Amino acid sequence: MNQLTLRHIPEELDNLIRKISKKRKKSINKTIISILEEALGIKNNSGKKRDVSSLAKTWSEEEFKTFKSNTKIFEKIDSEIWK
Repeated sequence: MNQLTLRHIPEELDNLIRKISKKRKKSINKTIISILEEALGIKNNSGKKRDVSSLAKTWSEEEFKTFKSNTKIFEKIDSEIWK
């Protein structure tokens, strides 16, 4: 395992890390690793998500236009069903 040493950590950041560590009931080291993994998109520690937020801003303009075109049919309301 590699080690890093951080110096001159701002007091506000130190306090927040310690607060999160206490809340999660984890060591400061494990808390910092977890926060870094979450921030870098390596690991999601917030539980199972049931949405597509991980896809946000990952499509090119062309992919978005294709998606929009292919899903346009879902915007049409079938009046026969809603009588």
